[in-house]
Amino acid sequence: MARLKIYTFQGRYRKVIKKDSYILFFLGLMGFLLFLVGRSYVDYYGGAPILESRSQVEQKIERIAQSLSFSTDTMAVYSIQEQHKSYFENLQSESSTDLRPIDLNEEGLHLQSWLTVLGAKESVDQIRLSAKDLFDEYGQLLVRVANNGNVIRLRSNPKRPNPTFVKAGDPLKLAESIIEEILGYDLSAYELQSDDDDDDSDELVQIEGRTNEGTVDEQNFSELLNFKWKKVSSDNAQPTFLNLALNSVVREYTNGTNFSTEFGYQIDSFIAKHDREPTEFFATGQGLDLFTIIFFISLIVLAVFAFIIGVKNIFKGKVEWKRALIIFSAISLGLYGWQALFYLSSFSPFFDDGMVLITAINNLIFGIILGMYMALAYVGWEALARSQNHAQLDVVDALWQRKFFVRETGLGLIQGFAVGAILIGLFVGALWVLDLYFIQVDSQFGFTESSSKFAMLTLNMSAWTTTWLVIIVQVGFVYGIINHWFSNAKLAFGLSILVVALFTTTVGREIGTNGEFLEDYVIFLILSAVTLFSYKKYGILTTCTAWWVFICTFMITPYINSESIEVAYKLYAQLGIMGMFLVYGFIAYKKGTPLEKLGSYVPEYEEKIAQHLRVEREMEIARESQYKLMPIHPPKGPGFDVYGFFLPSFEVGGDYFDYVLTEKDGEAVALTMAVVDVSGKAMRAAMPAIFTSGLLLSRMKEDCPAKILSQVAEPIYNRTDRRTFITCAMARYDLKTKELSIANAGHCKPVLKRNGKASFIDTIDPRYPLGLRAEVDYQPKVISLNKGDFFLLYSDGLPEAVNEEGERFGFESVPELLERIDTDNLSANEIALEIKRTVQKFSNYQLADDTTVICLKV
Repeated sequence: MARLKIYTFQGRYRKVIKKDSYILFFLGLMGFLLFLVGRSYVDYYGGAPILESRSQVEQKIERIAQSLSFSTDTMAVYSIQEQHKSYFENLQSESSTDLRPIDLNEEGLHLQSWLTVLGAKESVDQIRLSAKDLFDEYGQLLVRVANNGNVIRLRSNPKRPNPTFVKAGDPLKLAESIIEEILGYDLSAYELQSDDDDDDSDELVQIEGRTNEGTVDEQNFSELLNFKWKKVSSDNAQPTFLNLALNSVVREYTNGTNFSTEFGYQIDSFIAKHDREPTEFFATGQGLDLFTIIFFISLIVLAVFAFIIGVKNIFKGKVEWKRALIIFSAISLGLYGWQALFYLSSFSPFFDDGMVLITAINNLIFGIILGMYMALAYVGWEALARSQNHAQLDVVDALWQRKFFVRETGLGLIQGFAVGAILIGLFVGALWVLDLYFIQVDSQFGFTESSSKFAMLTLNMSAWTTTWLVIIVQVGFVYGIINHWFSNAKLAFGLSILVVALFTTTVGREIGTNGEFLEDYVIFLILSAVTLFSYKKYGILTTCTAWWVFICTFMITPYINSESIEVAYKLYAQLGIMGMFLVYGFIAYKKGTPLEKLGSYVPEYEEKIAQHLRVEREMEIARESQYKLMPIHPPKGPGFDVYGFFLPSFEVGGDYFDYVLTEKDGEAVALTMAVVDVSGKAMRAAMPAIFTSGLLLSRMKEDCPAKILSQVAEPIYNRTDRRTFITCAMARYDLKTKELSIANAGHCKPVLKRNGKASFIDTIDPRYPLGLRAEVDYQPKVISLNKGDFFLLYSDGLPEAVNEEGERFGFESVPELLERIDTDNLSANEIALEIKRTVQKFSNYQLADDTTVICLKV
């Protein structure tokens, strides 16, 4: 019957899991369909994917350069694609209707373009540069190429030599030749404007007064020819205005022995613009806005908590050092590698060897700092996740053990793709409802992957490092902290959504929007709710996979429908990488080894903690056993009052005391007492003490102390190592004769207090400690006790107690202590407690050695 119930429960459980999976996959499919339907309406690249690669643009510029009498081979070249977000936002604000990027992209307006700066090699002496800074400070020529391949801006830098040159001729025909043959515009659709024409061309930048500084072999005539054309056709794909400014120069040069001069023109600037376009596309800084302020606050808060909780768990020993080191290395190398590859493929032609080294060091330091931040956050996350039993920790452990072909790993990947599709659909849907769009922002330079020579490598480095930073730190770590603070699960989950949404809105984003901070927060609040639900229900692997799919999908949307294979391959290659993980997930789910067959994994630090707890438990058992061997209650009898105590300096100790009352025919006849002190401390001393206690206890009722010590000397000698010795003082008080027989095996001298005066009792030799010799004939010391006498047996922990100044209590202080105590009016118990308080207070409750005392009052 029990088996049937278990079987039925498991069957229901499997049905629930299967049902949940179907629901998850259905929602993922709906999210993916919503992405397909709505993506182009909320995508900044909607209707206008990237049509040319960086190499194609630079080849075009090389052909133009050759036509203008210079070569890019001798120049440093920097190319990057820019997104003209501020231009689009200005158009939105001026329009009476709602505009989306797709509307303007389909009109042929330039929402994005390729920017190329040409200049002298090895001239840059700054680390952080924008494209505008690079041109203004170091560039000679700036070329901007539209997404359709047309040159729409060309400008020389008046601070630097102008490399362009065309031979002189009729200025107008020369200008028309440059426009049509070199720059590729059809002037039949345009009409030449005169300077007196009062039209919209006056909005073009006036460049009179700008003269090139020239070189030693060039002379300026300070004559700037400015040609303007206005479109007369109805072709919306063509720019409304064309403006070409030529600067006349005389170039002098020598060819062997011949000296010659050549008259010609340099291109000062060229502008091809639509009537709604700005002359300059460079965005201007807006200073500290609300988003930037919250970003820095969020980053500082996360860093502080990661440091505090990570270091706290390190000190507690709750750290897998190998994992932390791998996480540190992966993030450090990932971020450093991404930046190094970006600089290598962009600014490095302008750098000399010294600047290359400085840049590398700067990027390495940045990578190391973020790597340490991530490693500490991971340590804190794993400790919190284990203590709270977060999902898929067993899967993570299997992955760390390089056990990849696991069924649960495959299921986690499949679920991750489904959750990722849900996130993608929700993101597109939220943007659609709020009338916003998304834009790729992978660095301070905007969207750089499209211009990287190592795009497939850097895209995935960026996606995975961002995924780990977001999911492990901003989701798992934050949820663990809040769940630790609040015992109410629903409250903790709700607060986690609010906090995670705040961090996700500001930190670790590669996808931006044109919305205000609150609009972004609402969007990421929805995404955070799904992400946290995924983390709580499925686990870290599923959630990491989902976020990776989310990031990768939106990072490759600019390449969708591109006609250039050099551009489109990035889309297909990344889809192939993502598809490989999905296929692997299905194969692992169907064919992989179940986790239950791999066995559970216990972290090394948990093993150490468990081992420590076992040791503590064993010590506690030993302590309990040791205390049980000692008398719980003192014996009662006529004519005496006795009490003893034992204070170990560690959990267990090497001291032992006992007192036994001998009775005959139901009448008490003698009281035998013993105090034992084993050399050493803790367990090393406790075991011989327990062994000795058994030997003594078996004889204490019948034999006198001297005989007992003589008889136990041999077995103790034979059963203990040569480093161990045991001191023992025993006394037997005869209740009829009032005589006290004392034997001492190397122990502290007993003390007798009589008539208010306390003094040591000199016992008879030999006084060898037990364990030194196999045969010792101990002799008794017999004294008579009077009514009111007080007798004390004690171990050396009492006189050897040390205070904070390093001073010992001292043997001579023991009799003085007894003289200060009112032994006449206090019971043995009260006297013993007074001795205990005195030694503890003197040593500030830090005993240097075990302390044992037996007080006898007659």
